[in-house]
Amino acid sequence: MGVRSFIGGLIAALAVGAAPVVAAQTHSSEDEAAARALMREWVSASPEHAKLQFDLVKAQAGLAVRIERLVVVGARCDLLTEEDGQLIIANARAEMEFDQSVLLEDQQRAFALYHEGLRQGALVAADPGLPRPDECEDFAKPGGTLIKLLTWTGRRQFISPGIVASPRTIP
Repeated sequence: MGVRSFIGGLIAALAVGAAPVVAAQTHSSEDEAAARALMREWVSASPEHAKLQFDLVKAQAGLAVRIERLVVVGARCDLLTEEDGQLIIANARAEMEFDQSVLLEDQQRAFALYHEGLRQGALVAADPGLPRPDECEDFAKPGGTLIKLLTWTGRRQFISPGIVASPRTIP
């Protein structure tokens, strides 16, 4: 029973993670609404499923906040344009928001507090000063943080000549 439930949760998590991509590719709000309804039903089916979804959204929030912080570093190093930075942040938030939208009401409230605390903590921990030149060089190394971050724009990025980076690589 436990393994079956875990596998069901894993499949649903993969479906939810793919739903924003599928919706973006087909541009069908009907498909997205149907996916949300299916996921809400799945989350409502058991506390175990609801917890899995909540944990998934918390992980996505951590990634979205990390990406926001890295965009700031890239901008301070003059390696990212404002347009790319906004697009990267919007794409990271879109994934989190899709999965967040299927949380139960009490989870929505708990998540809002969690996300705000996470963002405030990241801002406090981030160094507001300009990065050192060697930090910017490390950030811009081939196959490094900058390329991984740019995969969130939706445009193809190359790790090295002829080698394409996976879309939305985790920086």
